[in-house]
Amino acid sequence: MRHIKPSHALKWSRGWSALRLVLTSLLVATLLGGCVIRVVYNQLDWLALWYVEDYFDLDRAQEEKARALIDRTLAWHRATQLPRYASLSRELLKAAEGPMSETFIADRYAEVVELLDDLFRRVCPDMASLLQTLSDEQVEDLFAQLAEENEDLEEDYSGISREERRAKQGKAIIRAFRRFTGPLNPAQEALIRSETEKSHDLSADWLRRRAAWQQEFRVLMDGRTANPDFEARFTDLVLNPNQFDSPGYRAIVQDNQRRFFQLASDVLGTLSPGQAKHLQKRLTTDANDFDALIRAGKSQSRGQ
Repeated sequence: MRHIKPSHALKWSRGWSALRLVLTSLLVATLLGGCVIRVVYNQLDWLALWYVEDYFDLDRAQEEKARALIDRTLAWHRATQLPRYASLSRELLKAAEGPMSETFIADRYAEVVELLDDLFRRVCPDMASLLQTLSDEQVEDLFAQLAEENEDLEEDYSGISREERRAKQGKAIIRAFRRFTGPLNPAQEALIRSETEKSHDLSADWLRRRAAWQQEFRVLMDGRTANPDFEARFTDLVLNPNQFDSPGYRAIVQDNQRRFFQLASDVLGTLSPGQAKHLQKRLTTDANDFDALIRAGKSQSRGQ
C-alpha cells in the first residue's frame, strides 16, 4: 500500500485548539487526522518514524532504537487502548441518534484527553532515552525546526488581524463538521462564524506559552547527558504544559472550551435528516474500523 505522508499543514493545525475541540467532540478517530482509520493506523509505525526524522536525522543505532520504541508503543496501544477507542466511538454512535448535550460532549473530550495522557505516559520514558542519545548537531537541528515552526505560527497568529484569525478559524471548524455531516446549510455556517467571533483570542498568550515551554525544553536538552532526572523532567514537561500558563489563562481556555462544546451541541441539534444520516454513516464506518483493528491485532497475537 502506498504510504501517506502527512502535510506540514497537519502539524500547523495543532495550533487551532478550537478546531481540535470540535473534532474531538465529534469522534475520537479525528485524532488520526480525519483520515481512514485503518489505513492510517496500519501505517503508524512508518508515520511515527517519519515524524521524528522531520525534526532531526537519526543515525543507524538511533533509528533502530526509535523503531523498537514505536513497535512497543503500538503493540501496547493496539492491545490496551484500541478497545477504549472502540467503546468511545460506539458511545458516540449511539448518542448521535439523538441530541448531544454540551455536558456529554465535554465528558467525551475529557475521555480523549485521558487517552492521550495515557499514551504520553507510556511513550515518555522511551522517548527520553532516545533524546539523550542526540548529538549537539541533532539538538541544533531539532530547535532550528522548532524555530521555523514558530515563525510560521507567529505569522498565522500575530501577522494577521484578530478578525482574519477568527475568519480562518471559523472556516476550519466548518470543514471539520463537513467531514462528519456533509455540507452545512447557511444558518449552520452562520452560527459557527458567530460563535467563533465571540470566543477569546488567545493567540499571543499561546505563542508566549509555547516559547516558554521550548525554552525550558532547551535547558533540559542542553544538560541531557548529565541530568539524572532527565526522564522525570521530560515527562513533566509533556504531561503538564499548563505550568507555563500566565495568570488567568487557564480560566479563559476553559471558557473557550465551554463555548465550543455548546457550539458543537447546537450545530448537531440542527442536523437535517440527510446530515444526520451522513453522520451516522461516518461514525459507523469509524467504529467498524476500530473493531476491525482489534480483530486484526488478536489474529496477529495468535499467529505469533
